[in-house]
Amino acid sequence: LPSGPGAGAGPKPGLPGLPGLPKAPGAAGQAAAGDGVQKNASVASMASMPKAIPSSPSVPAAQAAVEEPPAKAKHQQPAEDEAPKKREAEKQQALGKLKELVGGATTTVEAIEAAIAEAKAVGAEAADCQDAEKRIKAIKAGKAVEEAAASRDEAKIKAAIAEAEAAGASEDSIQKGRAVLAEEEAKRAEAERKKQEEEAKKSAAATALKSAVASRDVAKLREAIATAEAQGLAKADIDSAKKVLEEEEKKQKAREELAALRGCTDPAKLEAGLAAAKASGLGAGEPIVAEIEGLKAAAEKRIAAEGELATAMKSPENLDALRAAIEGAKAAGVDAAQVDQAQKVLEEEEPKVKAREQLKVACEAKTKDALQEAIEAAKTAKLQESEYAEAAELLRKEEEKEKQLAALKQALQDSMACDMKDIDSVRAAKEALSQAIKLATEACVPEVELRESEQRRKKLHNTVEDLKGSIRVFCRIRPLSRKEKDAGDTNVCKQVDPMTLEVQKEEGGNETFQFDAVWTPGTQDEIFEDCRDLVQSAADGYNVTLFAYGQTGAGKTFTMAGVPGMLGVSPRTITEIFDVIERGKARFDYEVTGSMLELYRQDLVDLLAKGNDSKIRQKALNIRQDKSGAVVIENLTEEVCHNAEELSKVMERGNQQRTVAATAMNSESSRSHLVLVIKIQSTNKETKEVLKGKILIVDLAGSERLKKSQTTADMQKESIEINKSLTALGDVIEALTKSQKQIPYRNHRLTQLMQDSLGGSAKTLMFVNCSPANSNCDETVMSLKYAARAKKITNTTKGPNSS
Repeated sequence: LPSGPGAGAGPKPGLPGLPGLPKAPGAAGQAAAGDGVQKNASVASMASMPKAIPSSPSVPAAQAAVEEPPAKAKHQQPAEDEAPKKREAEKQQALGKLKELVGGATTTVEAIEAAIAEAKAVGAEAADCQDAEKRIKAIKAGKAVEEAAASRDEAKIKAAIAEAEAAGASEDSIQKGRAVLAEEEAKRAEAERKKQEEEAKKSAAATALKSAVASRDVAKLREAIATAEAQGLAKADIDSAKKVLEEEEKKQKAREELAALRGCTDPAKLEAGLAAAKASGLGAGEPIVAEIEGLKAAAEKRIAAEGELATAMKSPENLDALRAAIEGAKAAGVDAAQVDQAQKVLEEEEPKVKAREQLKVACEAKTKDALQEAIEAAKTAKLQESEYAEAAELLRKEEEKEKQLAALKQALQDSMACDMKDIDSVRAAKEALSQAIKLATEACVPEVELRESEQRRKKLHNTVEDLKGSIRVFCRIRPLSRKEKDAGDTNVCKQVDPMTLEVQKEEGGNETFQFDAVWTPGTQDEIFEDCRDLVQSAADGYNVTLFAYGQTGAGKTFTMAGVPGMLGVSPRTITEIFDVIERGKARFDYEVTGSMLELYRQDLVDLLAKGNDSKIRQKALNIRQDKSGAVVIENLTEEVCHNAEELSKVMERGNQQRTVAATAMNSESSRSHLVLVIKIQSTNKETKEVLKGKILIVDLAGSERLKKSQTTADMQKESIEINKSLTALGDVIEALTKSQKQIPYRNHRLTQLMQDSLGGSAKTLMFVNCSPANSNCDETVMSLKYAARAKKITNTTKGPNSS
């Protein structure tokens, strides 16, 4: 059948009912033949083949036979009986030929198609040509398989094979298609195998890369990166691995540098290497890092051991330290020569250390025998003299202690032979015993060895004070004042000798008075010198009273308080108290308290509380006696004073609060009795014996006659109360001098206050201050008689206040 351009056109005119056949090869003939072919289903199927089958040479001839009837037919018609037969014969002949072509193994489509056209031209029916049509279809299907196989399109090949099998195409054609399919399948399988192989290689490369990154092994990383690059793995993964490789190469270099330090013993170099390794990212868990750190530690330990050994050798007396240093040096691998040298020092020092220990024990024991033995051992061990100098000094002290103890016992024995009624004998014995106690104390004789001698000294001291007089009275005559001189007064007082005063009376004649001392007026230093020993009595546990008596303006306050640059008895007593404490502090602990009050009229006033806020009501002061007979002033402020300055400030604060007023006899007359109370408690450090002493310093208000003082109103009442109190004090003094059983202490608060300071075992010093002016002669004589009466008081023998 014709194919190509023009195929599929309508049937040729003049040939109804038959498929058009090409007139001749060419476009026009092909177009004319196309219509008839398409009407046949089999022909249409073959028309869809990709390549047209060329027309057989017999087709034009057949076509020509159809178009131009034989010449015989034009000129004459066959006979009616011969024409059908002939046609049938021709038909059978054409069908035989067609059958032969269909059964031929090498038959072509073109030949069969020509034979079909020929058969149909002689009257063959479509049914007669079915096998031929099938044969054409099978041939075309076989060729389609071959063409599809040539294209190697598996889908086309499979479709063509399916059509060929359906069309009954030859097995050879179909087998060609199957062969190509098999080849393609094999190629695809091979490609898949190769693909899988490549993918396996990539996977293996990726796994190896990941493993190498995880292991951070330089060699593995290098190999894995090269493989990854060859396999074309992702650049990001390769770059990440390269970064790890770069880090690990630094670490590897650091490892190599650390490995080079294995023989190093210099801690500094090892430390520098470790620092560089750390900077490179090597961690403490790295074996080489741990190894070098171990080397560094060992080197440091060795150097430290060398240092400790050197230090121990500088102080070889510490045997334990030296032994430990030697053991540490051995363990740390210190040079054997150094260890041997230290061992030699140890051997030399052991006897020295033993001697030092013996010296230490002997110095602690402080016994003569132990000290002597220890000193001999030190000399044998060839210790430096300075090392047993302390023991030698202690030995000297022990020998001195023995010497002074013997001297003390001798002084104590000698004191027993003194005349206790002769003040000079008692004073000499007291001074000798006091000096022996002082030397024994300096020689560290134990307190228990001093006790008997100290008690004897106190007794002798007390006896001296008693022999001086139960109340010692000092008379002090002030100079004439400018006012008295201007008034024309003359001096009526004359010092006959250091203990005698003569007064020229107005009515004529002289009156003589004797006291323990007379000054006209004397210096403040001279006045206090005879008071000094009383401070020691207070420290020994006795009560001491210092008081000044006299008319107003006679100089009592100047004697007791003084002025800047010329201090009186009170400030000097304060200084002496702390001097005594300083001398005795090695043996005693002291506590000093200070209080200050005034007796104004009948009222006791706490001067340390007086200056406080007036809104705060001060508690009333009450006087009572405790079981021991000591005077206690309830609610009185007492301040602990640690030094003379603190106690002086207490006195100054009290003085500022004292009541004064102007009278005709004194522009600043004291209108109250001023009392400074100082308590001294001493505790023996060794025996814990406690002694309690007290010093009462009293500046009495001035005695005066109302007519002469010219006071009025309230001040007159003050004068009356002052005179009453002084009278009561005079009554007590008189009762004491007469040894009366009942002493009128309770007649006035002043005498109640001074009850444990007058008589008994109290040490009392009275200053009688007088004016030398003839205008005051009566008051002066009255004061002198008052003092002379006090001089007659006698004491009882009683020991110190203790608890």
